[in-house]
Amino acid sequence: MPLSQLQPGMRCTGYSVMRGTQISSFDVEIVDVVSGDASFSDGPRILVRVSGPAIDRTGVGPGFSGSPIYCRDAAGTARNAGAISESIGEFGGHTVLATPIEQMLANSPDAPRPRPIARRGPRRARIGRVLPLAEPLTVSGLGPALARRLTAAAAKAHRTLFTAPAMPLTPFPPEPPRPGSSLSVGYSSGDLSVGAVGTVSYVDGDRVWGFGHPFENSGLRSLMLQDAYVYSVISNPNVGDEATYKLAAVGHTLGTISNDTTAAVVGRSGPPPATVPVRIFSQDEDTGARSTLGARVVDETDEGTPTGNSALSFVAPLALAQGASEILHSAPAKLSGTVCVRIALRERRRPLRFCNRYVSAVAPSDPFGGENIVAARGAADALDALGRLGAFKRRPLHVTEFAARVKLSRGLRQAFIRSVRLPRIVHRGRRVRARLDLQVVRGPRITRSFRLRIPRSLAPGRRRFAFAGRDVDDPDSDLFGALLDTITLGGEDKGPDPGDPGPPSLDALAASVRAIERYDGVTLRTGRAITRAYRDPDIRISGRASRVVRVRR
Repeated sequence: MPLSQLQPGMRCTGYSVMRGTQISSFDVEIVDVVSGDASFSDGPRILVRVSGPAIDRTGVGPGFSGSPIYCRDAAGTARNAGAISESIGEFGGHTVLATPIEQMLANSPDAPRPRPIARRGPRRARIGRVLPLAEPLTVSGLGPALARRLTAAAAKAHRTLFTAPAMPLTPFPPEPPRPGSSLSVGYSSGDLSVGAVGTVSYVDGDRVWGFGHPFENSGLRSLMLQDAYVYSVISNPNVGDEATYKLAAVGHTLGTISNDTTAAVVGRSGPPPATVPVRIFSQDEDTGARSTLGARVVDETDEGTPTGNSALSFVAPLALAQGASEILHSAPAKLSGTVCVRIALRERRRPLRFCNRYVSAVAPSDPFGGENIVAARGAADALDALGRLGAFKRRPLHVTEFAARVKLSRGLRQAFIRSVRLPRIVHRGRRVRARLDLQVVRGPRITRSFRLRIPRSLAPGRRRFAFAGRDVDDPDSDLFGALLDTITLGGEDKGPDPGDPGPPSLDALAASVRAIERYDGVTLRTGRAITRAYRDPDIRISGRASRVVRVRR
């Protein structure tokens, strides 16, 4: 229906999903047509008031954006006039704005592609109390404790993010897009699904329009076009971060969202977008239990990574944290474990790799946070690696797999150095037998013998050999805040530093990722020189000890 045919007082019907996948209807009254003044939006909007049994209790909020409004023309034919898109901050959420259907359909699924040197388009300014209704992401598949930590970090950063249960126990069939059905614009699918849930506004053949406002306003995209399952509409008459919203789980991938515009998200049903497999293999070494977490994450490399950051940088570390947390079904304070990450690239025969060991002696500051030291630190290191990958600017890189192997064991595997034994006379460049006398924390005294190479650079004479171990790892980190910085949730873009040219070659990139691997063994200091002395494969050795020896040529 053309915008010119809408008149104040017209009685229309809106459609959206309130429960499961069934489309419900509600009454819509046209209050007025708002001009495209900058105080409201980038174009005309329809001011509407919603009512009826399906909507009276809750009002509308995030998840309703894109809900189509059908009005009857002079001939009595119901025509699509537009889609609910923005709130105006009214208590109760019954008076909202809708985007005219003409404005939405002006955008094709075939977004303009950038020139060889591409510039990211500006974001639409949000002025006053006009707020898009589907901006918040919904993350499905996190355990309750991790979900609390992620939503708390989002709230601290003044961003809105919803966590929802995974798919319902009774599977539902894929729901083809139709006006009023649920629509998710997805970053990932599988055991960890991330997407923004709204509503389908219009369908023409395989072409699909939704939301009535942008997702990230980035133009050319390659995101998942998905259905969703609505558990319930969570009623809250307030405005802001705690307003009414749909508690929904991201569902099946039905096609590709290819254009993210100021008036709508647009895509096609059919082939899915290019994706990267994420696999997290976790093992509880005390019980022998194993688990595997799998997800597929969109790969927008060929679209120029429109937002400046890859979705993989958010989803993969989050998946690692979830996989490393759920295997123990608890978050013990005293814990040891290893995380080995493998990132395969189409452009390089050998994958990028690093492995680190983590040892914890105290609980995180939030004992109910859910993530253990291995989960938090391992995920933070994975995020670091993916950030270095994103900083590579020589040419586009296509990740073909992200995999992590996690091994965990309960208890504090730590010992302190009591003393060190060395021969009284040593020769430069030769190896000698050294022995560390250790005190296991709340355990027996033990010894570790090893071969130590004497540095060739040492001058002859009496020299002090100082041995130093490494303490346990700090349990606290701002992992979730760092993860939120990789995606756009209404905050500033946190992409790579535009002034940093990044690694000069793929080999330099591989070396940079490998440098994340930290040596956590005993070091030897002789004067100003520090060398690696000994690393025990089973325990973290901490503390210090020294010995004076005579060095000869």
